[in-house]
Amino acid sequence: MHKAYFLGLLSMMLWACAFAPAALQPSPSLIIQSTPSQTPTARITRSPTGTLEENSPQPSPTPGPWLCSPLEGYTQADLAAAISNPFHPPAKEGSDDPHQAIDLAVTQNGLAIAGDPVHAILPGYVAAVIVDRLPYGNAIMVETPLKGLPSEWLDQQRFPTPAPTLPPHPALTCPQVDLGLHLNNESRSLYLLYAHMQTPTDYQLGDTLNCGARLGYIGQSGNALNPHVHIEVRLGAGGARFQGLAHYETRASPAEMSAYCTWRVSGIFQLIDPMRLLAALP
Repeated sequence: MHKAYFLGLLSMMLWACAFAPAALQPSPSLIIQSTPSQTPTARITRSPTGTLEENSPQPSPTPGPWLCSPLEGYTQADLAAAISNPFHPPAKEGSDDPHQAIDLAVTQNGLAIAGDPVHAILPGYVAAVIVDRLPYGNAIMVETPLKGLPSEWLDQQRFPTPAPTLPPHPALTCPQVDLGLHLNNESRSLYLLYAHMQTPTDYQLGDTLNCGARLGYIGQSGNALNPHVHIEVRLGAGGARFQGLAHYETRASPAEMSAYCTWRVSGIFQLIDPMRLLAALP
């Protein structure tokens, strides 16, 4: 009798655990991974304007990797060898020439090929998504606040102090459009632009992503003569969100052209050699 009683009691307890109300089960929480991710990560809530809320979690580079290779399995030496067009800053401030980035190409039998994944170098927030526009084609821009990066590395970088805003370059069409950037001049961020990808990115404006997150695939969209990823780095006030950047084509709207000029030639965003960041890679 006692044996039957205890067997019955045990059966009831197992049944209760299996079918407990959902409210009693632990709810899943958003975990921002610190290790490289090969697919887009979970997204955080953003305001209707696309800007991050003041209390949104900041991307944390620790514990785990905070700096990742943009090409899977490539070391610093491999990346240097993969440069098809090197960083060549303009001789004069405000110029849009000659090459304000590095181009990385994956080659096979001496020819650049498309299709290899492109990964985020730093964790951060999506600051711009560009879809099929000259000159960048399909592109994504990621903001990384400096305050989230290792202080020892920042001390070694010796980034420039904020520079005065420059007048629009006369060779460019730069409409006067209020972009509503809402820059936070109390903080500074690195902005990394990845361009010429095969297809538009799956990320949206304001999304959070991790170091190593897959952004897209090497392509030839926009003003690209062969498949490669164009990586452009600038330093500026925090919080910038661009609704689009475009120039040199009739489809470009005044807002897109104004955003392009603000990014490229205004001096608000100061140009940085991408290899300075990648020098910390193994």
